Amino acid sequence: MSTHRQLHTISRGSGPTVILLHGYLSSGHYFKSIQKRLAETHHVIAIDLLGFGKSPKPRADYTYDDHITAIHDTIEQLGVTKPYVLIGHSMGALIALRYTTVFADDVRSLQLFNPPIFSDINQMIETHKKTGRHYRMMLYSPIREGYWKALKAVPHNRSIRRPEINFADTVRMSKHAREGSYKNILGGAQFFSDLRKVTVPTSLIVGRYDRLVYQENLQTKELPSNIDLQIVETGHHTLVKNIDLGESLIRQFSS
Repeated sequence: MSTHRQLHTISRGSGPTVILLHGYLSSGHYFKSIQKRLAETHHVIAIDLLGFGKSPKPRADYTYDDHITAIHDTIEQLGVTKPYVLIGHSMGALIALRYTTVFADDVRSLQLFNPPIFSDINQMIETHKKTGRHYRMMLYSPIREGYWKALKAVPHNRSIRRPEINFADTVRMSKHAREGSYKNILGGAQFFSDLRKVTVPTSLIVGRYDRLVYQENLQTKELPSNIDLQIVETGHHTLVKNIDLGESLIRQFSS
């Protein structure tokens, strides 16, 4: 699949390159504060994933191949110096991990912040259905399209001053990106298999107060020697809710 146009990016600073990939229901704006800090010493590129934020929204399946091709084409068009540091949050961590299995020579080091670590799609569905009514409405209700239309009709703050986590970015994605990425990226993840394929230094950051099932699944696996696992005193949004810790983790690992 060709996106025809490169993905939307926000670039700051100069120096060694750091590329940031956001999670589900989000955009590159999620990294607004951490990007500003890292840009003091690095060239930091936050990407809106295919179908999200201000990026193109084709009628695609939104598979791993679709996302990886769009990211790689964009990086090539930008002329980014390689190798670079690649950082992903949540769903973006899953994409960053798979990306590194394909383009290992392009990535100097990999950081995976708060990835969803499910054993399989059935565990994911069961967990999400138990998360809360809003999650069930957004993803599983037979009237979910009406729910999304109602959300889009509500005025939202789209200014650059909006918080990193906001409804404007949540409703900006296309239906195909929302449902395709959920099914094919989150539901089709092969997290531990991909970890075993990665050869670059990799930091895996898991929040102690994120979903408990992630830590339970980690306890059943022996991680490769190149994976540095850190359980930190945060929830799911380390890079937003605990920005000092997030910056410290990035700088320690990418220095």
